[in-house]
Amino acid sequence: MSQNVSTKDDIRVQRHVSVKAAAQVLRVFWPNFVELDDCVYLDFQCSGGVNELSDGKTETESFINHTHIFDEFKNRATNTQREHVSEDMDVIEETYDVAHADFVAACEIGREMAFMWAIKLKSDFPNERFRVYYTQYDNPIVRFHKVRAGEPDWLSDGQLKSATDPSFGSALIYDTDYLDKPVTKNEIRPQ
Repeated sequence: MSQNVSTKDDIRVQRHVSVKAAAQVLRVFWPNFVELDDCVYLDFQCSGGVNELSDGKTETESFINHTHIFDEFKNRATNTQREHVSEDMDVIEETYDVAHADFVAACEIGREMAFMWAIKLKSDFPNERFRVYYTQYDNPIVRFHKVRAGEPDWLSDGQLKSATDPSFGSALIYDTDYLDKPVTKNEIRPQ
């Protein structure tokens, strides 16, 4: 994990956060996992049964386990815009101020959260291999899946290297077999 210089105010945050709020945050950063039908899911994203997607278990896990940082925490970087679609329906679209301090902090949180999830998955499932992804363009996202023979990864190392989508510019991939060095767009781990 990266080490940042903390101010006196940052260190004293514990006096302003309730124990209940801290427990809720802990559940996001160091989550519990549930196993269903040879799949592993975040317990806070999975309640009840899961219908497997047509592309298989890897795609199902990647979809259900993807977590938008701004869906989990209040922030001031979110801008909402209501678009009138019809008489009966309005659509609310969220955009984010990427220069806002909350957006920058959310990106840092996402990168650290991806690392924490990878460590927790390795600890809870030492005989399994997982890939944990951090992506960010207009909204920081963390997701993971188990690595399976016969199913492609959600994003391979090579796909990340050749990606032109801005979402992958600062992407990180943590593989639980190689936790010491994440894969990034500009530096791919040798196979």
